[in-house]
Amino acid sequence: MNSKFQSIFNLIKAHKTDCFISTSLITREWLIEANTADFCLIFARNNKIHVFVDERDITNLKKHNPNLIAHLYKDINTWLDFCKTQKLKSVLFEDNTTSYEQYIQYIKPLKTKLVSISADDLRIVKTTDELKKLQKSADIITAAIEHLKRWTKVGHSEIAVAKELYKYVMAHGASGLSFQTIVSFGENAADIHSVPTNRKLKKNEVILVDAGCICQGYCSDITRVWWIGTPPKQIKEMYDVVLKTNLLGIKNAKANVIGSRLDAVCRNFIKQNWHNYDIPHGVGHGVGRLIHENPRINKIYHKSLPINSVVTIEPGIYNSKIGGVRIEDTILITKNGCKVLTSKSPK
Repeated sequence: MNSKFQSIFNLIKAHKTDCFISTSLITREWLIEANTADFCLIFARNNKIHVFVDERDITNLKKHNPNLIAHLYKDINTWLDFCKTQKLKSVLFEDNTTSYEQYIQYIKPLKTKLVSISADDLRIVKTTDELKKLQKSADIITAAIEHLKRWTKVGHSEIAVAKELYKYVMAHGASGLSFQTIVSFGENAADIHSVPTNRKLKKNEVILVDAGCICQGYCSDITRVWWIGTPPKQIKEMYDVVLKTNLLGIKNAKANVIGSRLDAVCRNFIKQNWHNYDIPHGVGHGVGRLIHENPRINKIYHKSLPINSVVTIEPGIYNSKIGGVRIEDTILITKNGCKVLTSKSPK
C-alpha cells in the first residue's frame, strides 16, 4: 500500500475513529498527488481512499490512480448520502485547514463524534520520493545562492539581487519561489522579514539573502550572509557566533530529539557567547509541501523530530544599528544525526 495511505489508516486506528475526512488543498496535493480544481473531498476508511470531485476532474482522477475510488460530486446530497451508508460513530478531521464554511457544510451535518488533528502532522515523515524532490529543490536554491555570490556587485540594489535569484531558479527547474525572497544590505539585515528595496549595496556591508524555491511541489529554504570587502568588526564577530551556533544545532540534530530542547541548545549558546542575547524567533521549522510546517524547533514545540523529517536550523543575531546575521540550512533527520540538504552552498 502507498505509504501515505498507510499513514492515514494508522492515524484512524491510533485515534480510534471510523474514518478520516479532508477538505484541504494541501492534503489533497500531498495524498493523492493529482491536480484537481478547487473542490475535492477525501474520505478514508477500511484501507480505501474515496475522492469526491466534480465533472472537471472525475475522468482524469480515475486514470491517475487506480487505488483511489473516484466519486462524481453532484451536490451536497451526494456527500451526505454516501456518509449515511458508512454508519459513522466518529470522524477524524483536520482542524487547522478546515474552514468554518467547510465544517458547517460537510462535517457538522454528519452528527457524529469529531476528533481533530493538525494537517501538518500528516506530512512530517517524508517518503523516499518526497526526499528526492526536497533535495532537488535544495540543489536549485543552493546553486542560486552561489550564483548570487559571484554576481552581486557594489551598486546593485536589493530588488535587483532578488530578481536575479528568481530568474536563476526559474531557469534551472523551479516552478516558483517558496516565499518572498529576503535580500537585505547593511542595517536592513536587522529586519528579520525585510522586503527588498531600492537600497544599493556599499562596500564592506553585510549581504543577507534568505531564499527558497519550489520544485515538483516541494520547498527549499536557505540563508547565507557574505560581504564585499571587509565587514565591520562587530558583524564579523556576530557571524562567527551565529556560524558556531548553526553548526552546533546541526551536530545535535538527530531522530527523537525534542524540538524545544534543540532550540534551547542553540539559544543558550548564543546567550552565553553574545551578551545574553535571546534569538527573537524559533531556531527552525519543518519544510515540505509548505515552507513552514511541523515539526518545529522552538520554545513551545515539545514533540520529537522523527526519522525522515526535514527541518531548518537558522539561528540569528540582529542589531538595528549595524545589521544582522542569520545562517540557515535545511537538514534531513536520520537515526544517528542528520544530512544537510543545503551543503552545496559553503558558509
